[in-house]
Amino acid sequence: MTYDPSLPWRDIEGQGFHNLLGPIQIAEMPDGTLPFALLLDDRHTNANGVCHGGVMMSVADSAMGSCAFFAAKNPVATIDFECDFLAAGRIGDRLHGIAKVARKARNIIFMESDLYSNDRRVLRASGIWAILPENSRARDETKIKP
Repeated sequence: MTYDPSLPWRDIEGQGFHNLLGPIQIAEMPDGTLPFALLLDDRHTNANGVCHGGVMMSVADSAMGSCAFFAAKNPVATIDFECDFLAAGRIGDRLHGIAKVARKARNIIFMESDLYSNDRRVLRASGIWAILPENSRARDETKIKP
């Protein structure tokens, strides 16, 4: 899969962890799929000098979660995440892929995605997202209290 710079890319709006990791970019598509990308730099390395597996997992989780949010039109929360590491991402490469809905039920959405480091597939991911009520206070309730 080749990265397409002509897509309508925008940064995922977030705070906290997203600001440390990214910017992760997304491009909403009319067919409901969600291309995503992250330029790998020195912040993303592991002890072997390649992209840390947690970075790849986090990018896949963020992309599939964003796609699930757009499909549900409500807040969502990851309830299951599975992945297979296929190759190492290299620093300086663009980590990218497309997140898509595999199946949508009333209260959950099944997602899948493949990640590429430039043109080499490095991770296969899937997961399940719970669709939360529109007025969900999940974020307020999960803050660490002093």
